[in-house]
Amino acid sequence: MVVTDPAFNDIVREFYHDKARQLADDGLLSNDFWQKNKDLVFSVCDNGAMYDSFLVHGKGVVFDAQMVGFLYAQSRALVAGRYISAEFPFAVHAKLVTAFVRQAPGLDAGPLAIIEQTLLERGASEAFVTGMTADPDFIRRERTLFAQAMYFLVMHERCHVALDHRARRGRIKQLDDAARTTAEQQMEFEADRCALDIINADESRYDNSPIAYFGVLMTVATQSIVANHPELPAQTSHPSPGARISAATDSVLAYIAGQDSDIAPYYDATVRGTADYFLGLLAELRAHD
Repeated sequence: MVVTDPAFNDIVREFYHDKARQLADDGLLSNDFWQKNKDLVFSVCDNGAMYDSFLVHGKGVVFDAQMVGFLYAQSRALVAGRYISAEFPFAVHAKLVTAFVRQAPGLDAGPLAIIEQTLLERGASEAFVTGMTADPDFIRRERTLFAQAMYFLVMHERCHVALDHRARRGRIKQLDDAARTTAEQQMEFEADRCALDIINADESRYDNSPIAYFGVLMTVATQSIVANHPELPAQTSHPSPGARISAATDSVLAYIAGQDSDIAPYYDATVRGTADYFLGLLAELRAHD
């Protein structure tokens, strides 16, 4: 079912159309990239909580509304966690992801309700939570992270088109299952790297922040929901969540190392700490399967 709610469509349009065209106009997308992509459209659909996006070659990209909503919730969880605990800044995000992966009770209330309940359980008052989520700085940080998640997701799908992955998928059809899966997963790594390179090139015009990394993390966290639930459509063409985040970590750390900036060591430590947290969370989720 197509979702027409502006709350979903406007944020996707901002990056799928407006940002992509701006990047092309600024020379950050090659002419070949843009010519292959410029006429593609998008649609936001309720796909029964598939938590995925997929490319309809020659037409455009379909984004699952539940996935978009969960990316937004993760943005709130990541920011809120830092507001209530400098020692355990990822605790709220971990609780949110764990609840959805394990299909814990209370999911019907929605991800934002889970975040609020987690904050209350960790000692925050209702007044604090209300004030925090209305604070302009909180809203700005939350929107920045959400925007990065959508930015990465959109560019990942557009990179599949620019890298001619449709033609390659046609060539690997005759391979055995194992070889075909390996080839398909390699294309996902390539699209991840392509998207990161575009976003990093864009960001390098400003402050060289590796914020694109958090877009990858939130996308991979969403993938982990599907990976842990056999009743949802399998994503054998995707590398494991751990493999994707490890590859993204290496890519972003290399980007940071190439920056001549006094703040680069801080960025390096932030990315490494975030990777350690998320890989640990994935290991914990696997251990309880």
